[in-house]
Amino acid sequence: MYRRGCRAGLIGAVMALWPVLAPAAWAQAPTAPLPPPRPDRPEMPASEPRSENPPPADTPVEKTASDDNSAHSACLDRLTKLGLRFEKRPRVEEGRCSVENPVLLSSLPGGVEVAPASLMACPVAESLARWMSEVVAPEAERQFQSAPTKLLIGTSYQCRDQRNGAKLSEHALGNGVDIMGFEFAKRSPLAIASQSENSPEATFQSAIQKAACPIFNTVLGPGSDAAHGDHLHLDLRQRKGDYRICQ
Repeated sequence: MYRRGCRAGLIGAVMALWPVLAPAAWAQAPTAPLPPPRPDRPEMPASEPRSENPPPADTPVEKTASDDNSAHSACLDRLTKLGLRFEKRPRVEEGRCSVENPVLLSSLPGGVEVAPASLMACPVAESLARWMSEVVAPEAERQFQSAPTKLLIGTSYQCRDQRNGAKLSEHALGNGVDIMGFEFAKRSPLAIASQSENSPEATFQSAIQKAACPIFNTVLGPGSDAAHGDHLHLDLRQRKGDYRICQ
């Protein structure tokens, strides 16, 4: 009876101390090492805590005034390199009419005078230079064996609506010019008009009008409508899908 009572007391004492002894025993017990990673699977790095503010997704870069100024400066630099004579003018603001990056153009490459000197947006001056160099001058040599010396301008910048009054004219944005004719080194001037069929003048005028279409977005002249019977209207109006009007 005494041994049985002692054993029961010992068991009771151990059970009473178990909540205290168990955590310490487990803490001191050795842990089995983790197996090495498989050769074909690199060891994964410890995961980093997830940020509560993840970086924003990429968004389109908005065009800024600095971008516009850079584009304007680049256009002016190209005019200078092409050999145009012009004066940089301040931005035009006249009611609803305005011209970004305007220039007063007085001559084109090859010394071709612009008469009168005309105010227009810089890209229009650049397009005129390209048209004169790539189209008008070579065609004048083919048809007249003479170089053009003067480009006669009717209207460049003018604050007005379109003839039908539907919206602002491209002239109101400095974005269009009306070509009235040309002067040449070795022949009489040529006015834009309905020319005699199969004549060198008709061939010249038709060629420079058609070849203006890849350079300008709108080309209107004799044969398109009554309003353009005595000049070529050229402008850089932007339309959806790069749509162009060439008549």
